[in-house]
Amino acid sequence: MNYKNELKKKISADYERRVKQWMSSDSAQLVDAAETIAAARLIRDNLDDAITTQDAKFLLGLDDPLGYVTDRWISENGADNSHKEELQHCVWTIQQDFGEGQAPATVRDFLMEHKGGVFSLMTPCGYVSLTEAQAESLLDGHGIKSHPGVAGVSMEVSADEILTQTVKSANRQNGVWYLLTESPEQTQSPPEMEVSMC
Repeated sequence: MNYKNELKKKISADYERRVKQWMSSDSAQLVDAAETIAAARLIRDNLDDAITTQDAKFLLGLDDPLGYVTDRWISENGADNSHKEELQHCVWTIQQDFGEGQAPATVRDFLMEHKGGVFSLMTPCGYVSLTEAQAESLLDGHGIKSHPGVAGVSMEVSADEILTQTVKSANRQNGVWYLLTESPEQTQSPPEMEVSMC
């Protein structure tokens, strides 16, 4: 038996049944069900690619796999949960899009605005990974090790050298902020001028 195909059929049929129920609802009920509708559709469209055959076999043993996964998805990712970091990133990227006349954010600014985060920086000094505690230590003025991309090689970089760098781009994936930074000299210098490296 192809458990993934069977699960896909079962979830699709259940989703179609729910759509008929939702379509017969009045507009106020539809608004109240919007989060459930969005979650159920996301699960119907993506579950097959996200699970293993064993997962599918397990879910087929449940009386209402779409209902269980939808409820769990909403409890872990729904509107009632805190999405503070995602919203901060959303607003930050809008500011970057519209902030042409403003000075670019420094690493210090970014770490302060996203306290409690985990970071991976690609800097002119090399790669720098920061846990929440390491980010706090950096903000307190303690240096950090950077890795230039060569196995077994690292170098000590001062806090000021990292914190004064400009954030060129920031993306958040799987709970980690990925930052691309450049030194202040790179931001201020014309491209043809030589820039000192860390």
